[in-house]
Amino acid sequence: MNDNKQSREIDTERRILEASAKVFMMKGKLGASMQDIADEAGINRTLLHYYFRNKDKLFDTVFEKVFARLIPAMVSIMTSDQPFQERLEQFVEAYSDMLLENPYLPVFVFQEISLNPHRIAETLKEQGFSPKKTFKKFRSELEEAGMDDMDPRHLFASLLGMVIFPYIGRPLFQTIAFQDDAKAYDAFLDERKKQIPQLLKLAFIGASVQKQ
Repeated sequence: MNDNKQSREIDTERRILEASAKVFMMKGKLGASMQDIADEAGINRTLLHYYFRNKDKLFDTVFEKVFARLIPAMVSIMTSDQPFQERLEQFVEAYSDMLLENPYLPVFVFQEISLNPHRIAETLKEQGFSPKKTFKKFRSELEEAGMDDMDPRHLFASLLGMVIFPYIGRPLFQTIAFQDDAKAYDAFLDERKKQIPQLLKLAFIGASVQKQ
């Protein structure tokens, strides 16, 4: 009996967290309500408050779980010893797949960045991401690729922008470029996994030619 009760409680908590992630990603922390989350989870507010006393506690739990998936993958790829362009391709593919599964994730992350930027920075450090070491490694690899005049921070910002912007700008871009065809836009997002590395490769080739 106790085992059954424990199993039900675990299942209910899982449903709450899944529902919370969906609601927070769609509406943001400020726009979401406990009632929204309860409705999405298919439970009443009293039961929701039994598991999580308030929205802040629930948001913190979801935030930690989201970043537990997001950051380690980035750190692993960016700090590996694989060739530079291969790492960039892996980064694009890994994050594109994650965003295809969680299309509202960028909005969720950027809303939290605007509200609490120091929290994001601290979480990155806790997960082992060192901007100084990463950019230093980028710089040496850019020099080897003939792009020694490029600030590695520009590359990092451009890479993130190419991957993330199509998701953030979807409401506008899907309408003006795809006649609001959601399936066509989904296919476009999937194609980006191949297109972005090709664009980066062209940039490296162009820089190498200019140096000759």
